[in-house]
Amino acid sequence: MNYREHRLQSRWEGYIGIVPSAYRSLAFAVAATQIFLLPAAYQSVIPPLVIVISIGVYTAIKALYPFRWYGGDVLSHAVLGADTAICIFLLLSTGGFESPFLLYSLVPVLTVALLADRKLTLSIAGVTIAGMVSAYLVNPLSPAPLSFEPGAFLLYAISVCLTALLPYLINAHLRQRLHSQDVLQERRRLSREIHDGVAQTLSSLRWQVQLLRRRLAGLGMDLDEASQLEALAEKSSQDVRESLELLRTYTGNGNFLPHLQEYLKHLSQDTDIDFHLDIEDGELHLEASVELELLRICQEALTNIREHSQAHRAEVKVKSLNGSLEVSIADDGCGFDAIAYYQDGAESKGHGLAVMKERAQSVGGNLVVLSQPGSGTEVKLSIPVREGRWWRWYGF
Repeated sequence: MNYREHRLQSRWEGYIGIVPSAYRSLAFAVAATQIFLLPAAYQSVIPPLVIVISIGVYTAIKALYPFRWYGGDVLSHAVLGADTAICIFLLLSTGGFESPFLLYSLVPVLTVALLADRKLTLSIAGVTIAGMVSAYLVNPLSPAPLSFEPGAFLLYAISVCLTALLPYLINAHLRQRLHSQDVLQERRRLSREIHDGVAQTLSSLRWQVQLLRRRLAGLGMDLDEASQLEALAEKSSQDVRESLELLRTYTGNGNFLPHLQEYLKHLSQDTDIDFHLDIEDGELHLEASVELELLRICQEALTNIREHSQAHRAEVKVKSLNGSLEVSIADDGCGFDAIAYYQDGAESKGHGLAVMKERAQSVGGNLVVLSQPGSGTEVKLSIPVREGRWWRWYGF
């Protein structure tokens, strides 16, 4: 676990780690009250005072030291296994469905649902249900055979599943929000470093080139190389400013279309190209990382149009089709021989097409470039989309 992940994990444990301890204390209070108020209903080989004192001490220890174990190591799993075993032992020794510790047995399930991943949550839920089955099939700790009640067992199994599912959904959603906040802070830090470093260097370089051109002009010299160098410095400075703006402001979570619209507006003001955006009605459900890659691909394609296409009009279409997001960016410019471009291995040398393709593949998408000399260029991008916002929240 790296530093960022460790910091995120610590923040999450500070927010939610107290919940299992509070539930454990409440469940113990319910069990102790039931034992002392209804002593006739308590059937166990263990004296009630002994089990109440023992579990009371154990509960106090757990309450004083919240369950902040989830590091994935052997000791962490051993602590979790011991807690699960104790709860199953309580079910076996105090009457199964009639046990006053029935609610208490759900503590390990609640704990992993709030603090662990899906696989471990389902495992602990399964072990807990298996422990209840063992209380009726093979139970040397019960003073008398227990009568199996299918309805009670079904109700308990449903309770275990809900205890595992609902907190896990909240867990996954809040973790995603914390992660997004952490990523945003890191990106803002990087933007400050780039602004104070590379951006300042490029600005100084542009000023020095302009000064050089003026001095050469004073000497009666007009070099094309100096003009090209100035244009390159200006382009680099503009690219850095655009990247800084993206780092500072873009957070994902549904911000793709507004940022794309703003970028097209910016391009329209800086060029003579007529940029048009066509969006199919409906809400996009994309993960923040996918939105970011999609926006960068669109920006790269639109930058290519501005710098290389000599186009008069460009059209961007965004629509959902058959479980995927389809994006088309087409222009009426000079175009190029796309077939020869790929066959000659030139994709790594210009237009950033190779980078765009890698970005699309990194999020499970596919990118195709269609172009012929004199017939314009079209970039077609397809990215699979999971239907329904709750899929994106909870990661199933």
